[in-house]
Amino acid sequence: MSNLKSHVWKGTNGLAEDVRYYSRLIRARAQEKIGHLYPKVRLPKEHGGGEANVIAWLWARTVASQDPAARGTHVPLLSTYSLSTADGKVAWLEPIVNRAENTYRFDVRTGAPPDKAVVKSGTKLGRGAKFKCILSGQPLDEDHIKSEGQAGRLGYRLVALVFEVKRGRIFLPASEEQERTARVTSPESAPSEEMADDPRNIWCAAYGIKRFDQLFTSRQLTAIVTLSDEIRSIRPQVKDNAIKAGLSETDSDAYATAISTFLALALDRCASFNNSMCRWNGNQTVFVFTRQAIPMVWDFSEANIMGDRAVCWHTAAEICADGIETIAADNLSSGSVRQADAAQAANGEKLLVSTDPPYYDNISYAGLSDFYYVWLRRTIGDLHRPICDTVLVPKMPELTASPERFDNDRVKAKNHFESGFRSAFTNVLSRLDPDFPLTVYYAFKQEDEADGSGDDSNGGRKSVDLTTGWETLLEALMSSGFTITATWPVRASFKWRSVALEANTLASYIVLACRPRPADAARVGRNAFVAELKRELPPALKRLQQGNVVPVDFSQAAIGPGMAVFSRYSSVLESSGKPMSVRTALGLINGLKDELLGESVEELDKDTRWAVTWFDEEGFAWGEAGKANLLANAQATAVNGLVAAGILEVKGNQVRLLRPEELPADWDPRHDTRLTVWEMTHHLLRVYYHEKRGDEATAALLRKLGSRADVARDLAYKLFTISEKRKRSAEAQAYNALVLGWPELSRLAQSLPAEQAATQTRFL
Repeated sequence: MSNLKSHVWKGTNGLAEDVRYYSRLIRARAQEKIGHLYPKVRLPKEHGGGEANVIAWLWARTVASQDPAARGTHVPLLSTYSLSTADGKVAWLEPIVNRAENTYRFDVRTGAPPDKAVVKSGTKLGRGAKFKCILSGQPLDEDHIKSEGQAGRLGYRLVALVFEVKRGRIFLPASEEQERTARVTSPESAPSEEMADDPRNIWCAAYGIKRFDQLFTSRQLTAIVTLSDEIRSIRPQVKDNAIKAGLSETDSDAYATAISTFLALALDRCASFNNSMCRWNGNQTVFVFTRQAIPMVWDFSEANIMGDRAVCWHTAAEICADGIETIAADNLSSGSVRQADAAQAANGEKLLVSTDPPYYDNISYAGLSDFYYVWLRRTIGDLHRPICDTVLVPKMPELTASPERFDNDRVKAKNHFESGFRSAFTNVLSRLDPDFPLTVYYAFKQEDEADGSGDDSNGGRKSVDLTTGWETLLEALMSSGFTITATWPVRASFKWRSVALEANTLASYIVLACRPRPADAARVGRNAFVAELKRELPPALKRLQQGNVVPVDFSQAAIGPGMAVFSRYSSVLESSGKPMSVRTALGLINGLKDELLGESVEELDKDTRWAVTWFDEEGFAWGEAGKANLLANAQATAVNGLVAAGILEVKGNQVRLLRPEELPADWDPRHDTRLTVWEMTHHLLRVYYHEKRGDEATAALLRKLGSRADVARDLAYKLFTISEKRKRSAEAQAYNALVLGWPELSRLAQSLPAEQAATQTRFL
């Protein structure tokens, strides 16, 4: 604050700098109290010697072995032995087991492991809590792990240390000294409230982790509680400095509250990266909410909260301060924000409304937000009353179809959600500025919730009923008097969200632009609606593809043009005279979309048509040669011709499509006497996705394909659709990535000089 008189601060820069300043004071004070819990480690000579800070401690949960000969020894539940898979930096754990003594330890190895499958799987045998005993190799009963967890008898053991040195990340084996240092007495003042009873979103509860303090190791709790206490204690100093800088008593009090609030938010961010549900992904600690759930993580990463790497206290405060600096505050103007129930009343008249509505039963935000709320309440609850008066976040007002909030009555939960949706959109319609559309962001994947694919590892998520998120949203919009005029995808803002990290789910939001439906909107019959759909949908889908809507988004984006047709009418009547349901309309739209995509296959060469049909049924797996011959005859080609085309392998009476990574590296389309679209697509995939040769190398190949390149992209769309339908996530992710990168690849291909393209291609 002393610099305020000698420096002209623009906008919110001064506020941001004060957050940084006080965060450094807090860190220094916390270091005096708990710095000994985060000691430096002397590195071996082969790693340069000297002392270094640990950036992460890698732990494995443990359970008592069921093998009588083990005499109750706790064994690790490790989902993988892999530490890093980066090129040139492969590292993994090698278990050293003494069966006679019932002991084990882990050494760190580098380089390619002798058995990659063993390293990849660790002691895990399958999804959920399926593990084997490291001592005997025998399976551990899943119910045993659950019951031990419910009884509070799961432990955890240190398996490795991670360091940052000049040449990058290195790993060292765990030591008893490091483990002893971490095992401190948990502070009594840590939040110990119970988490929501929500097995669909809070998965760890099935294993006895039901309170918030149980999500953290004792060292993590000690550190976060210490930082929380320091934030509380620094407020008087902030206020005193503000008064010295010339602020009034009232303004200095408000300023101190603002600084304390930002610091508490930084601590919340810190907590999300510093708990026992954070994984090590081979390069860094991944925070707890990679999905909108509190998971069950068996082997977790404990980041150094007092360090200066990853999301420690230092970087969390820096990120918060950086965010403050982006706030536009050049003009001395004020705004107002208030919380209100959109289903009850909308604020004001002539509103400009853009909303990201709730996702049916998919995400219980109120229950999950307790993770952050309990720490906020502990740190600054007394500064924000009555907002923080409740022990936990209120749950019932939230618009979600969560049966557990209605005595597990799914019908009541469904009705609560749908009636709330209709009320909210009806209120918006009556107050909407007619010059602007309502825009609705939605990211619910178009899948029936009744697929019943629950699994213990994800809380046993089950269906609510046969409705879909899309259907519920569209029904609410239309019954409220809206018509859908346009849809488009918007890219997600964070590349490190779960879809980018691992999951092959939506990569963008779908935005619907909606306007009030005219009061005199016509009614039409089913046949007229279908005819209009067939006229408008084909060019609309083509525009979506040309606009590079990636395959993972395409099915949702394609619903928009179809629903624009459906929603322009007051109703579409079935032959029985009853109004057509949104569900039926969605079925017709999706059916026509699939039919149109299927027609695109007919435009391909005969070898590619055969490959698409085979891929649909077999993927890249081996299949019967007799069946392959029958399909080849139907497409007017032959198996030996497919082999000559370089896309098929034959062994005895078995055949299979060659994977992209198996295709020849010296392929040149100019010299291919039997060039197929299948080859073009998969050689592009080989260079871009599997070999990761970069944009320029892929663009050089793309340029060689000339006008045929767009057909290769269209095939990638088709193969993504097949892969997703067949639940081949690895293939789907690859095809999606190729289309996602297409605009930049195409731009580079057009800008490459001819000689450079030839050189680049020559070295593929």
